[in-house]
Amino acid sequence: MDVPFSRSGAMSRAHYALVRKIESATPQAADQILLAEVQSIRQQLARSTLTLKQCKENLILLLYCSMTMNPGVHVDLEFALPHAINLAVAGQTIQDKRTGYLFCAETMPPEHELQLMLVNSIRKDLDSPAVPRICLALDTLIQSPLKDVIPAVQTRLHDLLSHNSPHVRRRTLLAFDKLSKYEPEILRDIATKARKRLIDPEPAVVVAALDLCETLLKAELLPKDKYHEVVSGLLDATWSRRPDPSHGQLLIRLIQSTAQTNQSVHDLRRLFEIIHYYAQKGSWAHPIVYQCFAALSACPEELLVEAQADLGTPFVHEIRHLLSSTEPNDLCVFIRCLSSMPPRVWAGTSPEIPAVLEGWEVERVMKLLDSEDRVIRKQTLRTLWNVDQTIVEGYYTRALQGELPIVAAHGFDELVLRLLELLDIMCGDDGEVYAHQLKVVLRSCEGDGPVNKRPVLQEAVEEVLIRMHSRGSSWRSGCIGVLFTSVIEEECEFGPTLMVILTALLCEYLELSPTSPVEILRGLAKKLPSYGASIQDACLNTMLRISIACDEVPSEVTEVVKVLHDHAGRHIKRRCDQFLRLSQSKDALKRIISTTHSSSLPDFVVALEHFEAEKQRTASRSPSILPSSPPLKPHTPEPLTSSSRASPTPSKLRYAAYEPPRPTHRLRRLSSGSSLRSDDGSVRSGGRGRSYEDSMTMTVTPGELTLAAQTSDLRSISSGSPRPNMSPLPVVQILDEEPSGTDLIALDSPFMSEPAPSIASTLSIADHDFETTWNSFEGSPSRGWCEASIDTVLRRLQSLQRRLLVTERDRPPFDGDLKIVICPSAAAASAKEGLAVIRLKESDDDSCLWWLRCEDEELRNIVKATLR
Repeated sequence: MDVPFSRSGAMSRAHYALVRKIESATPQAADQILLAEVQSIRQQLARSTLTLKQCKENLILLLYCSMTMNPGVHVDLEFALPHAINLAVAGQTIQDKRTGYLFCAETMPPEHELQLMLVNSIRKDLDSPAVPRICLALDTLIQSPLKDVIPAVQTRLHDLLSHNSPHVRRRTLLAFDKLSKYEPEILRDIATKARKRLIDPEPAVVVAALDLCETLLKAELLPKDKYHEVVSGLLDATWSRRPDPSHGQLLIRLIQSTAQTNQSVHDLRRLFEIIHYYAQKGSWAHPIVYQCFAALSACPEELLVEAQADLGTPFVHEIRHLLSSTEPNDLCVFIRCLSSMPPRVWAGTSPEIPAVLEGWEVERVMKLLDSEDRVIRKQTLRTLWNVDQTIVEGYYTRALQGELPIVAAHGFDELVLRLLELLDIMCGDDGEVYAHQLKVVLRSCEGDGPVNKRPVLQEAVEEVLIRMHSRGSSWRSGCIGVLFTSVIEEECEFGPTLMVILTALLCEYLELSPTSPVEILRGLAKKLPSYGASIQDACLNTMLRISIACDEVPSEVTEVVKVLHDHAGRHIKRRCDQFLRLSQSKDALKRIISTTHSSSLPDFVVALEHFEAEKQRTASRSPSILPSSPPLKPHTPEPLTSSSRASPTPSKLRYAAYEPPRPTHRLRRLSSGSSLRSDDGSVRSGGRGRSYEDSMTMTVTPGELTLAAQTSDLRSISSGSPRPNMSPLPVVQILDEEPSGTDLIALDSPFMSEPAPSIASTLSIADHDFETTWNSFEGSPSRGWCEASIDTVLRRLQSLQRRLLVTERDRPPFDGDLKIVICPSAAAASAKEGLAVIRLKESDDDSCLWWLRCEDEELRNIVKATLR
């Protein structure tokens, strides 16, 4: 999210910060952040001081966490249901109530014990005189209908059918339609009122009444002839007003309703008039024209022939002008309308009915097979298949032989997509035929070269897998049966594209295989050496996934993998090792599979790599594997002697103590894990309080030398402990309370670098009467929001090269604010020249609110620019 909070649309800064974290995190890290956020919100909801506003914000954050989780990660939000119901009941605004109802609709499981409380809240809102509350309750019933709510609201819903507000009437009709799925008998008492709503003055109410009447029709609670009579009359009345295409929702819905009735010649004549009128109105009228042809497709063929003879003009004649257009939308509408009509009434397949299209128009239709628009191509193929199947079969043969111009223009990736489109039309619902033809198509597009040199047609892989997921179970079962059986056939050659498809399908649909997993393993192992490294990687991962279904991995499979290990590169060697190790460890393999988000091959590989990484991290934390540096031995320091001042051994880093200078107060740096020297000369590790060897005799390792070289201030500090609850600063410094000597570090090297200037000259943390300085300025302070954290702001202020006095956030005044004073220089003409006081309040999203008081205009402008 590269937009600031003010333009982000986030509900709160906590929401904004959470979204930013998720967008910049990996999927695994994002899940951990979201789970941690859910736990944090759980603790916040348990507070007794929780307000309705905080409750609403937390519920929305919980919904965001639930919807953003990766597939396979479950988060239980039932703990927040009492708060959601309380918000729906006690909410002071419609927005509060809507949030409570929405949370319940999304997370409350069926037959939950709190449903009774939700039903009571819905009933109270339905009894309210306020229309917004009634509409909100009705929306809840429409979105998540509850069986238990029917007895409590049925009488009130019956009364709301006659409410003065059209919004209430429309929603009530839709609520009855939804609730009838649980108890169809509730429609019996409202059939009369539902028919009356068909003549409601509001078009939106009529549309909702049509939906409910179709449900009544299916339940046989509304006579079909009466419904047809009412719909036909409404169509005539609406058509007589010639509604504008942009306001034709009611007309479109009435046209759709005619397809649910026994249409008459009068209805077809009315549809022809509508087509004739709107076909010339441009693209805005295309939905109305298309719905008319969709309604004609539900009409018996003999009735269409009779209507065309009565009219004297074919229906297709009214849209012929669209075929001459160059606009893809016009061509798409034409071919869709054409395909909805039986070929007999327009294609000339019957001797008594001549063809509607002329020769050049048929040629134009054939050219649509080469259209760049995929929807137009597939619809054209479907239309031609209905007219004459030999046309499509001839086109398929030409495509297999590479005679289409598409090969020269776009290559084999586009050709394979066209061939797969043809297979969709030609094979229909026969999955077995599709699988056989798929092998032919992929072999034709890959060529006849060595298997390990053929390309992987990525577009074909995606298309086949998408089609496999979207088709029905019978089609999928037939296709998978043919492909999986082919694995064990030695004479059947699998190209790299088909093998990638097969590995993905084996992971997801192994339970549908008519062949045993052991035989599939043997078949994959025999084909494994003939592929390149990328295909071998997919095969090995799939074989590992299949091995969980085998009681024992066949020895010949293990031998093939071992031989491959001896001749493969580093990555494939690693995959071979994983297979050989994990295929014999069923428990480890089960743990890996249990952590996958889905049954797909990529998710299995992700879980496998995560398991291996965790195993390596566990091994790296084991003290028996990684040697540690010997600890420093504590001892009692001895008085300094002349021998202790001797030069250190060459190539060693030694501490050389000199006569301490006169004690002076100065700022020292305190860093985590730094050494502290007490007054008696002993060395203690910061925060641990243990004595170690004298620095004169301690050897520094190369790693410690590197850390020392990167440190700008290597001086020791006073042994006094810092005050607790210090404000988080990038560099924390304290004021020495006791005089201490200067310890110099001698490096046995001819190269001496210039010591870096200490930051002590610009920053001090000491007692200061901040409130007096703040109140000494007149007028109200400047304020604003900085998108950077307090640490970043402090670094920016330090870069101004001015002395800063900092008061921690836990010290008065203004508790919770970090107080900063920019001190004037010694040459300032007045007390307030070069003086500025700043307050910083930290936010949850690594930003901060600032207040500034300064009477020096130049300095004020500089500080403002720094804070922005």
